[in-house]
Amino acid sequence: MLVPPTEGLKVVKYASGAGYAPDQWARALVAVDWSQAELLSDKPGSSVWRAELVVQKRPMTLVIKCEPIDSLKRKLQKLIHKTHAFRHWRGAALLMRHGFKTAEPKAIVYGRRDGTETECLIMESLAGKTVLQHLAAGDLGVGEEHAVARACGRMFAMMWDKALTNSDSKPSNLLLRQSGPTPELGVIDSVGVRAHREFLPGFDAVDDGDCWLMLRDLMLEPAGTGCLPRRSIRMRILRAIWESGRQREMGDSKALQKWRGWRREWWEQVESLVQAHGDPTPKHDPLGGAGSPPLQEN
Repeated sequence: MLVPPTEGLKVVKYASGAGYAPDQWARALVAVDWSQAELLSDKPGSSVWRAELVVQKRPMTLVIKCEPIDSLKRKLQKLIHKTHAFRHWRGAALLMRHGFKTAEPKAIVYGRRDGTETECLIMESLAGKTVLQHLAAGDLGVGEEHAVARACGRMFAMMWDKALTNSDSKPSNLLLRQSGPTPELGVIDSVGVRAHREFLPGFDAVDDGDCWLMLRDLMLEPAGTGCLPRRSIRMRILRAIWESGRQREMGDSKALQKWRGWRREWWEQVESLVQAHGDPTPKHDPLGGAGSPPLQEN
């Protein structure tokens, strides 16, 4: 189990607009009794905690993601700011800039415990259950299922319009913050978020294939954990993308024919990507919580 560090803490990045000095985050982190904190995830090479940090006499419930800097690769990533924490920070900034709700980063802290250097990302704790947890529990009504599917489709279409992609769009990374007729989704992990135009000057749009890959990842995890939503729910995701995206021509007299052709193409492409992926069983159970055994053997 990777426990946050207690020695030699150094804040290398912090949210200056939050009104706290960097050393205050370090003092808050070292003051936590980790035996009383909630361990959300415990995987080889990482851990995720939820704990109360007292920053400038103000208690806040926050999430702390930890990774050891224990290899040459990770040391190089640290040097060029390409670690998990820095990629998450950049992805979160992109999402917030374009109006998406995500867990806002607060600080990146390095320190040591038992001789091991560890990177900690301190971030906002969002209330709610993940979309995957709701799928597994079956606790949404039919109308709520439809609304969540449409919300996923609208989110993907909006990302597409902003030339953003997310290479980790699985439902365990999507939080249902508010249910009902107009559900609100939040992104928990933004490491996989990219802006195409930042890397390809003059490139204005995300290719269809990028959105197909996001839809594939949305399907793989539920398929691998036995809670894939029925076909009609998945089809509502496509319908929401069609109605929200740039390709819609709803006023055209042949709109229905165009929708059917587009739907067939996208459905077939996403299905083929799911089939080509092979066994969708995740290596670590996203529903089992901390300490759960791996679903796949190494």
